[in-house]
Amino acid sequence: MRQLEAFTLGKKFGQPETNEDSLVVMPNLGYAVIDGVTDRNGTRYGGMLSGQFASRTVKRAIETFLLAQGQADQPELQFQGGEHFIAYLGQAIYDGYVAHGALKAVEADWKLRGGCTVMAALLLGDRLEVVAVGDSGIRINGKDTLQVLKPLDDVTAILRRETWRYFEAQGYSAEECDQHAASMTWQGTRNQPADSITASAEIVAAIERRALRACRQHLPSVPEQELLLLIQHGISHGQGRFQNVTEPVLGYGGIDGFAVPSRFIETRSYLLDDIETIELFSDGYFKMGEGFGVAAWEAAFQEVEAEDLHKIGRYLSTKGTTASQLTDDRSYLGVHMK
Repeated sequence: MRQLEAFTLGKKFGQPETNEDSLVVMPNLGYAVIDGVTDRNGTRYGGMLSGQFASRTVKRAIETFLLAQGQADQPELQFQGGEHFIAYLGQAIYDGYVAHGALKAVEADWKLRGGCTVMAALLLGDRLEVVAVGDSGIRINGKDTLQVLKPLDDVTAILRRETWRYFEAQGYSAEECDQHAASMTWQGTRNQPADSITASAEIVAAIERRALRACRQHLPSVPEQELLLLIQHGISHGQGRFQNVTEPVLGYGGIDGFAVPSRFIETRSYLLDDIETIELFSDGYFKMGEGFGVAAWEAAFQEVEAEDLHKIGRYLSTKGTTASQLTDDRSYLGVHMK
């Protein structure tokens, strides 16, 4: 390794300790970016919100795994492929539930589970083994990119955009548009607080029509009942029904302590001699850097913020930058191997 650059920053201004991203930096052994899923309801384990708990648990598990490589007395920790590695990480979260006395609760209610994505680059012998679940990414040699974005996010992002635009057209301020759009996106149209403007039957009907029409146009192959489930029940009440299940078109994978179907596990294998640079990043970067290094990726981040601060345009997202926080936590880890 000739050069290593790393950067991570939480989305909440003045609260860096709430960052749900984690980095694994073990030169000559391996690297990873782990993105904890934003907590839906304030669930905590060991004093940490559920997404941060999952992220930190997986970080420690990867470090333990890498240190055990080549140890004959620890055969269960030797690399046996992507599915085995992801099962091992999931078991670490499962064991965490057990340790906190929460297993029965998380088995009964998916909303209480912690979750995360992972992008891991493992240096094993003469190979670079890449294993991923979720939407964190990797770029090899500045050109070979793997990042699996989930279409499900497009549905809730469209719901947010349509809500934002609806209230904007009614003359509401950007701050008010952010507030109402966030409420619809997280709770869904059918779970709005009874005393809120977003609970108005007229407004709910209008936004449902707009969002469904836009989603049909953008995702014509997705069954309408899946679109409606997300529009009506949002991230907090609907999204978890699609995690780690293969039947829905919008199904997706996440590490939450339970089985991850092989369909959602991505693997790549490279000869180490062919690797010049490895760059890992979480989905808080909506645009990749033009070159290697933190400066290039931060420049790309600033370009995105300048063009689409609210994330209702080219960089459509389920959240936007507001006066109190950025759109998302973001992390970058770059390694020059030669």
